[in-house]
Amino acid sequence: MKKLRILLLTDFSPLSTVAIEYAGRISHKLEVEFSIVSVVRLDGLPKSNMRLKSIEKSMIEAAKHEGEILVNELRRNARIGTKIDFNAIKSHTVADFVHRYVQKNPTDLVVMGSQGASSLKKFRLGGTAVSVIETCPVPVLAIPKWAVFKDFGTVVYASDLKNIQKELDTIVPFARIFNSTIHMVHVVPAIDKTVELLKSETEKLIQKANYHKLDFKVLIDEDVPEAIDGFIKGFKADLLTTFTHELNLYEKLFGLSVTRTLAYQGNIPLLAFKRKSKKPS
Repeated sequence: MKKLRILLLTDFSPLSTVAIEYAGRISHKLEVEFSIVSVVRLDGLPKSNMRLKSIEKSMIEAAKHEGEILVNELRRNARIGTKIDFNAIKSHTVADFVHRYVQKNPTDLVVMGSQGASSLKKFRLGGTAVSVIETCPVPVLAIPKWAVFKDFGTVVYASDLKNIQKELDTIVPFARIFNSTIHMVHVVPAIDKTVELLKSETEKLIQKANYHKLDFKVLIDEDVPEAIDGFIKGFKADLLTTFTHELNLYEKLFGLSVTRTLAYQGNIPLLAFKRKSKKPS
């Protein structure tokens, strides 16, 4: 298996350090190489100030100094011999940088904290993480404040059943790598003929996937996040994964009214896969 190329985002906050330590533990399960990047954000700097370039230079130099410390810390947690590099790059937003970076550099996974330094006291995904997940074409692993990597033994996979085959083609290889038990769930307010048909089609596709540790459940609930949260707690899941190709599901998972009920955000990471929108015919 080829090495997994991971982009690690840091703002040197305690949360981003937790995310990097988490990623380091993953390297003991897989062959990986890390690129740590600190995005030096330029918004808020006085554009008319003649000393702008000097300020930018000072910010980047400070980030590089902190980066050296972070690289050494990651080396202590990662598998011996793991390739690690660090860069401080200026950009107006983290999401813009990530989008440009993965377009130019082969990247298999982006890892970041699920809350920014300014929102550590809020039990919700930070705006930066949401923006990256929404725009990044490669998978994003968002790590909450209290996460400790133990393995991806039990994974809850929330699906809207719109692209079942493509999603299974992605999730099953992941499950095989970690020997994970995958609980695929779909939440509906009630069972009708359409749901029954989707359920039948999904079960057939799961059988064809030929992975014995994958099961499927339809949860009946008016509240999608509450149902998912309860399921996560009941199975003591290690990871929640979903696909963000459908905006409706994305909004249900990340909307402000939802975050008050998603207790899992304080305990387990979210692995979000981005699906390309279908081109209009």
